[in-house]
Amino acid sequence: MVKSNKLDGRSQAFLQDRIELEEALSHAKYVASTQKVYLRAFDRFAVRLDRKSPRTATLKEAKRHLTELKQTGASASAYANASATLRFYFETVRNIEWKLISALQKRMVEDMSLCCFSSRTQDSYIRSVSKLTRYYKRSPELLGEEELRAYFVHLTCERKLARPTITIALSGIKFFYEKTLKRDWSLTGVPVPKRNKFLPVILAGKEVRLILAKIQNVRHAACLSLIYACGLRLSEGCSVKVTDIDRGRMQLHIRGKGSKDRYVPIPLSILPQLEACWRSHRNPMWLFPFVGRGGCYGAITDRPVPKTTVQQVFRKAYKDSGVIKKVSVHSLRHAYATHLLEAGVSLRQIQYWMGHSSAVMTAHYAQLTSQSTEASGKILDALMNDLSRHGD
Repeated sequence: MVKSNKLDGRSQAFLQDRIELEEALSHAKYVASTQKVYLRAFDRFAVRLDRKSPRTATLKEAKRHLTELKQTGASASAYANASATLRFYFETVRNIEWKLISALQKRMVEDMSLCCFSSRTQDSYIRSVSKLTRYYKRSPELLGEEELRAYFVHLTCERKLARPTITIALSGIKFFYEKTLKRDWSLTGVPVPKRNKFLPVILAGKEVRLILAKIQNVRHAACLSLIYACGLRLSEGCSVKVTDIDRGRMQLHIRGKGSKDRYVPIPLSILPQLEACWRSHRNPMWLFPFVGRGGCYGAITDRPVPKTTVQQVFRKAYKDSGVIKKVSVHSLRHAYATHLLEAGVSLRQIQYWMGHSSAVMTAHYAQLTSQSTEASGKILDALMNDLSRHGD
């Protein structure tokens, strides 16, 4: 009889926990289908707990449940749903930080904040140090210079990771040892990987318009058109605010990479497209807001469109356009610079509009212009026009 009362009490506690989660999901304006998925994942977690309700479960138990899901062969979507559910429950309902960090990691985050690093850079650096920790299975402050060098030999020679991946890992780990631990990194002898010099693929103006013409959604078309028309990076294009557009001076205020702001001119022809985009959602902050499934959050969301969404839209339009060059969203920025050079705009002006810190970066586009290629081709033809005579 006592056992029955305990079961009843646990069941009541679980029902109360479930109601609180459902209310939190509704308050966060999750659609009904998402709420159903989250509640189903929550029920599975509750079943796994032996004598506890979700309200009394620890973070360690929650993460052990996720580990068991992975070990038992749960699908990627089932694992992702369970992870998102438990994170939302612990952070929103129970007000517990999902990702516990050590005192050392906390200090590193503080050091990066003092250096005004972006959240994206901070995440990359923390991830780099975490991977180092997992590789040696002990605290990174206990590692010596030879162990650090051996780790980068492992990344380069055994795993054969790409140069950008190794550079990010090197930057994050070097920052941790130099700034957080106050150690001399030069003793490791790990060099910065040599930069590969690849010239970008350049889209012709006709090819750009072929791709953009395949985009049907007004928001996505406006976003990608603005990226090309102003030479923006993907992150810059997604995060444009309504107040960034100065109609009086016909300029766009860009919050650029590395906290470097700049102004670029906006073509008059793109304004009607931007206006139609804003009228489709009327968000007071973002020109290209996150709208969610069904497009119901555009007017009230507090975050911009995800970069992955814009990338997926571009890839589909690129495939449908018939363009055979291998390009990405960033190719629109390369095309912008090259087309301006071909139209006679100075390299110095393009450097400012692109937000390049060095003129050397902008100068690469000079060898990609059609005028440069055609002129060189004519000279080459004149020099080599008698080659066929020697073959007779």
